[in-house]
Amino acid sequence: MIAKQEILKGFDSFLDDVHGFLKRKTFPLTRLRRKATFAYDVSLSAAVLSDKELNDKLVQYRTSIRLGKKGTDLLQATGFICEAVVRSIAIRPYIEQIMGSLLIQGDYAMQMQTGEGKTITAAVAAILAGWKGSPCHVVTSNDYLARRDAELMRPLYTRCSVSVGYVIAGMQPGERKAAYDCDITYSTSKELLADFLRDKIAVGDAATSERSELIHKIAAMNGPDKKVMRGLHTAIIDEADSVLVDEATVPLIISVAGKNRLLKEAVMMALSLARTLSSGTDYTVQESRSDITITPKGEKKIEEELETLPSIWSSYERSEYLIKQALIARHFYFKDVHYVVHEGKIVIVDEKTGRMMEGRNWSGGLHQSVEAKEGLELTDVTESHIQMSFQLFFRLYKHLAGMSGTLQNIGKELWSIYRLVMVELPTHVTKVLKFYPERVFASSEHKWDAVIEAILRERTRGRPVLVGTRSIKDSEIMHGKLVETGVETTVLNALHHEEEAMIIAHAGKKGEITIATNMAGRGTDILLDSDVVEAGGLHVIATERHESRRVDMQLFGRTARQGLPGSAKMISSLDDEVICRFSPSWLVALLKKNMDTRLGEKVALLFYVFFQYRAERSRSRLRKKILYQDLKLNKMLSFTKH
Repeated sequence: MIAKQEILKGFDSFLDDVHGFLKRKTFPLTRLRRKATFAYDVSLSAAVLSDKELNDKLVQYRTSIRLGKKGTDLLQATGFICEAVVRSIAIRPYIEQIMGSLLIQGDYAMQMQTGEGKTITAAVAAILAGWKGSPCHVVTSNDYLARRDAELMRPLYTRCSVSVGYVIAGMQPGERKAAYDCDITYSTSKELLADFLRDKIAVGDAATSERSELIHKIAAMNGPDKKVMRGLHTAIIDEADSVLVDEATVPLIISVAGKNRLLKEAVMMALSLARTLSSGTDYTVQESRSDITITPKGEKKIEEELETLPSIWSSYERSEYLIKQALIARHFYFKDVHYVVHEGKIVIVDEKTGRMMEGRNWSGGLHQSVEAKEGLELTDVTESHIQMSFQLFFRLYKHLAGMSGTLQNIGKELWSIYRLVMVELPTHVTKVLKFYPERVFASSEHKWDAVIEAILRERTRGRPVLVGTRSIKDSEIMHGKLVETGVETTVLNALHHEEEAMIIAHAGKKGEITIATNMAGRGTDILLDSDVVEAGGLHVIATERHESRRVDMQLFGRTARQGLPGSAKMISSLDDEVICRFSPSWLVALLKKNMDTRLGEKVALLFYVFFQYRAERSRSRLRKKILYQDLKLNKMLSFTKH
């Protein structure tokens, strides 16, 4: 097997892709089911044991696992743990969940449909990992789920003689160390990587030759107890597609704010200069690459302006960079889409989850350029000291496993980057999800009208409706249009995140209309009233396709859970971002002219699907390229450490 440290290229990469493909296609699912059935039968036979007898068995197999015994011992141990689940939280794990727990032990990425019980599946596997004596990290998608799952499973862990803790934002170093000292620690990828980087700084292992005052500032944040983590041994990742793929290339940066009055003044001047430039004449906008190119005419105009400015602007390269940042802030970063203004500050919004990312800043003066655009007071520029991408971080774990309901089309990537074989688990109960035919409209206005019509139609049938939007702005637009029609709605986005649990609790009630960004209570069930089940269950409407089809499927995964009925429909338009960014304007204009026929709409849909696929492939290639560059840079830096 190729080491995780290597990223193959050329023909070697092709052969490795074939190897990964064959491992996915030839995985012995029948043999896995036989093993899970054996463990399930053990759990049933253990039902007659007294609590003391069961506890003795758990201690016996805990010792056996700690000594490194595998095979039948592992399956019997799993069976007794399943009986402990029954007595701790009154749920008996079924065979498919046990199959998932065994897969996690073997370092696989498993596609497990939404509503199939990933929380218990991860808990059973975490106990087996905890019994081995090395730290086990269970990675959740947000702080709420990290705390909830740790507390929910605590009775089970206590019975099985393993300790559990959780690490969330706002915790102090002492609290974090206590949580990491537990056998099992629940946290988010952001918190884990941030603590890992702070520990590297604390022990003087940062990849830099400039140790100076900045290092001491950051190291002081950890207080007298410098390191908080025990190491990276086992990671069980929920929503693995999001953590290992979608968010994996974004680096987490440890930085300290530094005073830089000149740069603040330069950002304001750059904004003023950018406003004198005309799009198409002085610069061109590359939508698909989110980039700006200054034309020769624009360069000349900038050079003329620089002659009247202070000496800091004497370098054309520096000046062009700052002006481009101002233009990028204008053309590619929008309020209530990429960020919100919260308490007078810019707060970045995660486009994939719709959640606010408190404490995150864009680098290179971009954050200040966005602040200047919004007329806000400019914050201090941060000095970056150490950073790492999530791709690099999760490759450091000795054992890595992932779970998600949406791993479609990323099996190749999971193999080439993480050496994970993707296995699709069968469902415990048949999923009863009805897909209505997709509609595409020429403009966003026509789309919103169709969405309202669909909402009202399902509402009259007594069904709750969940409407998914790409941005906060679109969710507020949709809310306003429904209010105009006299329909009461609830909005779930980064501006209303405090009420998320309450909103999700009511989203399954008769006639309830919920408009949500990608937050949509991922990781929680929308509970349905009995009359709603009889009416057909929850209806989900997606209002545009994302760059990744998996993100669309995540929204559809909110309905038809655990064998209950449900339906979904995609209603999109040729004004949507995927079309605007990845297709030529002349083609969009041509498609819009022919949208008045069903054939024209079908052709438009085919192009929409094609450009979504193209965007998906482009992002996949970019992720692999970034990882290759990161590994190359790390190798170079390794020669400079002292």
